[in-house]
Amino acid sequence: MKTIKSLVISITTLVVGMSFVLLLFTSFKNTDVSSNTPTKHVVSIYQMKFTPEKIQVKKGDVVEWINKDFVPHDVTEINKKWTSKPLKQGETFSKVITNNFDYFCSIHIVMKGSVTVKN
Repeated sequence: MKTIKSLVISITTLVVGMSFVLLLFTSFKNTDVSSNTPTKHVVSIYQMKFTPEKIQVKKGDVVEWINKDFVPHDVTEINKKWTSKPLKQGETFSKVITNNFDYFCSIHIVMKGSVTVKN
């Protein structure tokens, strides 16, 4: 009788343990962390132009402009909703991207660029 009782307890413990392991493995969602990580895109300011002039990014990505030129430049949204300070050589300006926009250098208005958010 004791052997049957021990066997029933062992089987019950095994079933409960396996159920817990199964529940543990099926309760976590499979998430791809890498797709949620924002990407940093760099735009160089050199020889009186933005390079690349046009870029495509995902919503939430970061664009960093770096002035590699000898003269100051800024980055100004086309409708002047925002602008960077004048950037000296080696200085940067970063922005988290949420929508499409065109921009220019308000110091040298022939310098233009655009950022497009892709799906």
